[in-house]
Amino acid sequence: MSFSKLFFTIFFHFLIFSTVNSIDDSDISIDPNGYLLYCPCMGRFGNQAEQFLGTLQFAKSIDRTLILPPFIEYVDYKVTFQPFENIFEIDHINEYHRVMTMNDFLKKLSPLIWKHENRSITCYDSRHFSTNNNNKKEGCNPFEGSPFKEFWHHLGVQEFPLGSLYYKPLHTDYNYANDWRQKFRNVTVLALVGAPSSFPTNSAAVKLSKYIYFTKNIMEKANKYRMDRGFGQKPYLAVHLRHGIDWIRACELIHSNPDLKQLFSSQQCLGDKDKQHRWLNNRITFDLCYPSFEQIIDGIKSSIQSYNNQDEVKRNEKQPIQHIYIATDLNNESMWLDLNQTLAKHFSSSSSTLTLITPTLTLNTIDGTFSEYKKPSPHFLIDLYLLSHSNSFIGNCISSFSAFITRYRLYRLHFFHTTHFFSFHRPNSVHLRDEL
Repeated sequence: MSFSKLFFTIFFHFLIFSTVNSIDDSDISIDPNGYLLYCPCMGRFGNQAEQFLGTLQFAKSIDRTLILPPFIEYVDYKVTFQPFENIFEIDHINEYHRVMTMNDFLKKLSPLIWKHENRSITCYDSRHFSTNNNNKKEGCNPFEGSPFKEFWHHLGVQEFPLGSLYYKPLHTDYNYANDWRQKFRNVTVLALVGAPSSFPTNSAAVKLSKYIYFTKNIMEKANKYRMDRGFGQKPYLAVHLRHGIDWIRACELIHSNPDLKQLFSSQQCLGDKDKQHRWLNNRITFDLCYPSFEQIIDGIKSSIQSYNNQDEVKRNEKQPIQHIYIATDLNNESMWLDLNQTLAKHFSSSSSTLTLITPTLTLNTIDGTFSEYKKPSPHFLIDLYLLSHSNSFIGNCISSFSAFITRYRLYRLHFFHTTHFFSFHRPNSVHLRDEL
């Protein structure tokens, strides 16, 4: 290296570090290994949360600090953003690998190491959105499509002056870590147009759910809602019920593809290619995706009986489950009335009553009475917390939202025996090894 280049390098690093030290309230130093930034632009919360685990694993493998993106929400058909740190605690994730909030990065480091003129965007290969060959632009085209454009603009990024970088033929897999480190060793902030993780993510990344902790704010809001609905401090069965029209259309893919091996998060029930064995002969059945009314009743009945037959409950050391909390994508009040009436018949010999808590109704199985809950339905994060921390849970094998809850219960809380699925009876050997 020539003397002039050496002098410039030393001066540049001196300038950066002296500037960092001059930032008010800054306890952040620059990571010499660089940073990883990405757009969580695939699907809703369940998909984004699953790809986050794969991305966290990937960031550790290439030894870059992961910049935590906001979660993307769709409210009244508009793209909105929820800061990561508003939902999950950062300190616990840092126990596994270095992470920092997007807000800290943009305010404290971006002016130093990711200035406008130094920005590039990375993708596998050129992405084309125009059907007109004359209008096709080569490059990652990070502002094409929603929510890509909204995401980068939310960060204050209007363009990437250094253009596009491609990681082809590499894959976003920790097995390619050395190749990634070598290929992008001169890129301080590696900004990716999408999450560097497969969907569904690999089974090793799933176990990182043990580092996921809800914030105190989410916990307090969920517990307040629980008190408002009348089941605070009481054991409850939580049910995640997908039966909206969009979900039904997705489930119909099973009818048109009878040999389908994987759909959304089906691996949480059937296993995946990383497992030595799969179950049900690899087949995804329609019932796994869209259980019938009878199967919903059977699932609720079986889960409650399983919990209430525990020795601790029989000895009155634990209260039995008498409340059922339903989180759903379709608030079908006529279905809740039918559900309440049918459960009343199944539990007619029980000395205690069951109470169904739906988004807008609270129903009593003994006398069939119900009351309306006239406040707005809870934010989905309240549902997420209450489903995750329930005494017993029934989820949907195909749903990525259910998959988040399942992972959290298995690896964070170790609630294996009280985590169930509609229309699927998981062998006891499955996941037990993973839980240890």
